[in-house]
Amino acid sequence: MSTGSWQRISEGDPEKTVLAVDFDSTARAEAGFRRFAPLLPPGRDLWLTSQPDAAETEVLDAEAYLGWWRELPGSAHGHVEAVLGYCVGGVFAAALADHIERQQGSRPALLLFDPEPVDSLSLYRDFKKAVDAMSLLSEEERGSRIAEALTVCEMARDDFRSGALAIVKLYESAAGLAFDRLGLDEETAGDLMGMFRSYVSYLNGAQALDPAAGWAKALALTSATSSPGAPLALRERSFPLGTGELLNNQDVADAVHGILKERSA
Repeated sequence: MSTGSWQRISEGDPEKTVLAVDFDSTARAEAGFRRFAPLLPPGRDLWLTSQPDAAETEVLDAEAYLGWWRELPGSAHGHVEAVLGYCVGGVFAAALADHIERQQGSRPALLLFDPEPVDSLSLYRDFKKAVDAMSLLSEEERGSRIAEALTVCEMARDDFRSGALAIVKLYESAAGLAFDRLGLDEETAGDLMGMFRSYVSYLNGAQALDPAAGWAKALALTSATSSPGAPLALRERSFPLGTGELLNNQDVADAVHGILKERSA
């Protein structure tokens, strides 16, 4: 079931609603909340963020995302038990937890999975990862675009949005060449381009928010190498896992269930 801004990924008691913030994509290697949901005991209504359609064509600001996600599922009003955030999603999750606390009079638990604030080098790392995977491009074609992306991101430290727009153009140049060689039809290529634009827009929205105050009230559940945002959390619990498996592990799911069960006892 979908409400537009939220997708239900596990049906349960609406009095125990849990909201999860993440950039949901079947193309990524890291496990997401869709894999995590079946690991939790049944009983909670679990909803996952959807991305605004407009993000596929333009770079949106933070309020565009928060305004979109403040339209909570009907069953969630007054009953949000927890807000979960993965990686950059933890930035938005903190702001949503603040909003929900004002609306329902009680603060939901805020659980952060490898929380990561956004800076201009976040754009570079994700661009490099995407272009490195384009095996149809030559090493020189990949290398020149990656080098240009690094320059762009270093120069955009004080103007993230301009860097984001430049990174999108660089990606379109690289991906357009790769998609042509692969023989992708226009619609499929357009969908893949739109997904990358949407992700860059998501980063742009997150980088404008300061999650420090919200994260100071949160629990960070982290992989073996921890994460840049974990020191800002109230507490950290680490697991001997790679970040890509954090949301695909029964021990992590059991820990989350235990935390929520303790809060509702």
